[in-house]
Amino acid sequence: MSFEIFDKTIQLTDMYTASVRWIFVLLALYILIRSIKSLLQTKNPSEVWAYMNMKILRTNDEGIPVESEEISMPITHWESVIGRDKNCDISIQDPALSRNHGILMRDTKGNWTYRDLGSKNGTLINGEEVGSAVGQRRSAKSKKSKIGQMGHAVSVEYGDIIQAGLTEMILMPISVEEKNNNTAMRRLDTHFMTAGPSLAALVLFQILTAFQLWIALGEEYYTQVFFSMGGLTVIMLAYFAVMRGLGNTAFEMETIAFFLSTLSMAVVASSAPESMFKQFIAITLGAGAMIIMCIILRNLDRTKKLRWVLLIGAAILLIANLTIGTFSYGAKNWISIGGFSFQPSEIVKVVFIWIGAATLDELYEKKNLMVFMIFSVYCFGCLGLMGDFGTAIIFFVTFLIISFLRSGDFSKLVLMVGAAAVGGFMILRFKPYIANRFASWTHVWDAAMVDGAGFQQSRTMSAAASGGLVGVGAGEGWLESVPAADTDMVFGMLIEEWGFIIAVLAVLSIVTLSVFAYRAIFAGRSTYYTIAACGAMSMFIFQTTLNVFGCVDLLPFTGVTFPFVSNGGTSMMVSWALLAFLKAADTRERASIAVKAGGKI
Repeated sequence: MSFEIFDKTIQLTDMYTASVRWIFVLLALYILIRSIKSLLQTKNPSEVWAYMNMKILRTNDEGIPVESEEISMPITHWESVIGRDKNCDISIQDPALSRNHGILMRDTKGNWTYRDLGSKNGTLINGEEVGSAVGQRRSAKSKKSKIGQMGHAVSVEYGDIIQAGLTEMILMPISVEEKNNNTAMRRLDTHFMTAGPSLAALVLFQILTAFQLWIALGEEYYTQVFFSMGGLTVIMLAYFAVMRGLGNTAFEMETIAFFLSTLSMAVVASSAPESMFKQFIAITLGAGAMIIMCIILRNLDRTKKLRWVLLIGAAILLIANLTIGTFSYGAKNWISIGGFSFQPSEIVKVVFIWIGAATLDELYEKKNLMVFMIFSVYCFGCLGLMGDFGTAIIFFVTFLIISFLRSGDFSKLVLMVGAAAVGGFMILRFKPYIANRFASWTHVWDAAMVDGAGFQQSRTMSAAASGGLVGVGAGEGWLESVPAADTDMVFGMLIEEWGFIIAVLAVLSIVTLSVFAYRAIFAGRSTYYTIAACGAMSMFIFQTTLNVFGCVDLLPFTGVTFPFVSNGGTSMMVSWALLAFLKAADTRERASIAVKAGGKI
């Protein structure tokens, strides 16, 4: 009798696993397609902060004014370059203007300032030339500043007359009625997905996952599975409730992040079920870090002031890593204190973007550029000494993107890539284990490689092939026994246990976040937010590319994690923290806690 009950139990669990795999696919398609569709279809409308009324004098061949043209232009960014170049935010066809004449800037408190960019003919504000003392002006009779030397910020009030070249400009505020109308129009242009259905589907997905893991792992891990998965559901519901209470209605990014984090919990349960609670804590801390960062990023002045503190902290972390760090898979990238371990290089990713992003006026300052360059070289050097080749590549690609956004000079990027190539050859020469990874690239199935340098990738592809479209079931795979299967080879685990469809959806989710960040930059309030969003985007997309293509031998295996999915507390927390930069660039009405609603300051 007992054997019959046992057999029936086995049959029931097998039936559950066989049927729930298709339910998982349907739920994943519903959750992610709704989020992806909403992110790609909704607009990121521009905001109007003020108007610039301009009177442009037209001259004849002898330089004598013969007529004037009056134009009113909306100011849609916190920083706007004024000049005759067609790429300027306020482009004026005035031969007396320099190509990039000056910058009009707004701070988070609503105060406006102007900085001359070392223009040839200078700038007058209410008849006084922009002076060299911060916040002051000097007489037009005094000595002019040197051409090409950037002036200091000078306060500008509404109604002040800015004279640049043959153009007279007056900064004018928007009326309360117009401000309310702009807010109403922004709401009409913004159509979010309804969060309720996706949230309900995700909760069901998590509940079914918990039962599947219980079946696969047995009674021994009952507490870990239900406590950790249940805790994740509670934290997720609490987050949505609090954000909704604060007036936010756009949750596509968070829905994607919580879905991928759910997959991460399942991956950890398969490979190291005793670590599920740690991963749950990491997700909770990561979501908390994102909220804190969003609050900080609301105030651009406060954000910029934190740079030096973060830079010093990051420098100390990397030095500590080199001094007391421990080796793992050939790289000295871990610090262990008691029973707690973390990766400093992951934390420095956030600081790298924080330092690299800049407001428009800072892009013209050599000092600001030098700080970023020196910090970048310092990071590359430390990562090289650690032997963390994969992370170094991610940093370098992010550096290239931020550098291009800051300068727009493609030729410099070519030189940087050339220098990096030389450095790469030197690394391959003096780091044998990295050279072995490149040697096995596209040769993992060779007899000499399949049980050696190509062991992980060959097993990963074999396991992935067995997963098919819907996988063998969470916790039912065998790839978890291969070293680094739940971190660097996690894409293979996704395909094996969850199937090709869900694995591809996970990749598309990261791609969608990146596409949304790219689209959002055109309506960004400040270049700081747009550069930061692009930096985070580059880290997400390139890290995912290295992980996915490295698993299937389309790229050399570099040993990097899959954002939000791989096992690892530091990686998980940093993935959530990087999401804050994308939220800060989301200017849709009531879309983000990092952006104050309704055009408020």
